[in-house]
Amino acid sequence: MASASSLLCEEQFLCSICLNVFSEPVSTPCGHNYCQNCITGYWVSSGQIKCPLCMKKFRRRPQLQVNTGFRDMVEHFQNTRERNEDDIPVKPGEVPCDICLVPKLKAQKTCLVCLASYCQLHLEPHQRVTTLKKHQLMDPVSNLEDRVCKKHDKMLELFCRKDQMCVCFMCWKEDHATHEAVPLEHEFRERKVQLDCVTSEMIMKENMKSKSIKEIKHAADQSKKKSEKEIADIAEVFTALVVSRERRQAELIEVIQKKLEAPQKQAADHVTQLELEVAELRRRRSEMEQLLQTEDHLRLLQSWPSLLSAHTEDLFDPQSHSNPPCTSDLTDLSQQSYVATVKKAVAQMEKTLSNEMEMLIHEVRSDCCEATEQPDAAEEQMPDGFVREVWNPPRDKLMMIQQYDAMDVTLDAYTAHSRLIVSEDGKQLRFGEGLLPYLSTFFGGRCYDIASIFGKEGFSSGRFYYEVQVSGSKCWLLGVVKKPNKETPVTTCPEQGCWTLLGSYNLYQRYCPETVMNARLQRPQTVGVFVDYEKGEVSFYDVDTRTLIYSYSGCAFIETIPAFKAFFYSLVGASLSHRPKLYPFFGIFEDNFDDTLVITPVAHTT
Repeated sequence: MASASSLLCEEQFLCSICLNVFSEPVSTPCGHNYCQNCITGYWVSSGQIKCPLCMKKFRRRPQLQVNTGFRDMVEHFQNTRERNEDDIPVKPGEVPCDICLVPKLKAQKTCLVCLASYCQLHLEPHQRVTTLKKHQLMDPVSNLEDRVCKKHDKMLELFCRKDQMCVCFMCWKEDHATHEAVPLEHEFRERKVQLDCVTSEMIMKENMKSKSIKEIKHAADQSKKKSEKEIADIAEVFTALVVSRERRQAELIEVIQKKLEAPQKQAADHVTQLELEVAELRRRRSEMEQLLQTEDHLRLLQSWPSLLSAHTEDLFDPQSHSNPPCTSDLTDLSQQSYVATVKKAVAQMEKTLSNEMEMLIHEVRSDCCEATEQPDAAEEQMPDGFVREVWNPPRDKLMMIQQYDAMDVTLDAYTAHSRLIVSEDGKQLRFGEGLLPYLSTFFGGRCYDIASIFGKEGFSSGRFYYEVQVSGSKCWLLGVVKKPNKETPVTTCPEQGCWTLLGSYNLYQRYCPETVMNARLQRPQTVGVFVDYEKGEVSFYDVDTRTLIYSYSGCAFIETIPAFKAFFYSLVGASLSHRPKLYPFFGIFEDNFDDTLVITPVAHTT
């Protein structure tokens, strides 16, 4: 830190108007010093001829002359201060002066002619000597050896554009005379312009990417908020489901408790009555025992008629010897158990809910990303020694259906057309010869004669799925119908309770209803039929390619009771809707002898 005397000395060489070191100092008649431009400018701007320090006014503007002695003192002070400021010891990483001994000072300039770096003190000859003033100076650099040609020991002054390298004048004359060479400064300016363009482009890309980052972050935040809200809504839905289940459980328990209250109350009343009767019998028995012990003949004979009459009434009273009426009710109620019924219903609900949840999880997972690879092993060993089965999630909707909704379907030979031959196991259907007429139906405006058959079992709830091999038939019909009736013509009209798919390959590939498969020259070998009774859907799948052929939606499976019947149904507490059974339906037509349809087991693909 500078001392007080040095600070005072520095203040003496500062102009009181501009507060800088004096430039061309002049003195006023009052003895104060100012820069010549500062004092004249002050007089012009203020309009008064006076000293800014002592405020002494002059009659006319004084004739000011430069104080040469004071000016020399100011210049000496300025040089001394600059020299002191430039005499900075070199620090690690800075360029040292090549002339200084120990300690070395920080270089202020580098001479490209002398190939040396100089501090301010040793740079003074380059600023004073005329010949040295012509040398090219630049900011200090430490790699001077890289700027000198190793071959000729000359400065690299030119840039060869063909070889893309810096060369000296001798190198250019010897090796690059036919090449285009320009001064380093010229190439430097061009490269700087190119670098500036590249930098601007990078700034533009940086701004675009920064904007994209902000947009992505904003979208991610919005997606996160939406996901959190959806998760909260899903949790609320499941909470409502749990609350509903608990409410229904409470209602069931309340119904069972009310059913038990009446017999229990009746039993309590009968117990009270029997206790009174037992007390009365004990009293009479006590009186009889006292009479048995007495020797008073008169007393015994006088009490005998009353005791005998009371005993006779109890003896001939049928109710006194029978069980109480409530005993049989309690016995029947104790033998009746609702546990099995509840367990069966809960198991069915659990299975249905589990299937629905797994289907939902699979659909959500397939929408978000591809299914992750599953381990090859079918089983894994748990830490406690138990072996559990590894669950492989279904790859698509058809696999989910195959795993959870497959049903064993068997042909009902009783409903078969006379020209159809059914195998003993009820799994194969073959077209043969016969005399009875076919059932006629219309497909796409054309009439067909169909030999049809139904499945043995119908379904009025839930979901079911089965597969049929159709590769052995040129004309086939598959689907479901509401009411199997050999005398009723089968149509493809859903309004009449029939949902079917027709495949014909006699003249050309044809499907009815019209499907996208008409545009593909692909004939399915095995067709899967899936029915969701609750959702009102019937779908047909090509099992080999695992694609959907056609799907009916919004099917009216459940029938509403007519108004005139609804009143009577409501009186007896019956349901106001009817759930008819859906039966699998199979058909072969077009006189294609030896055509076959085979109900195949559903393969659980893993």
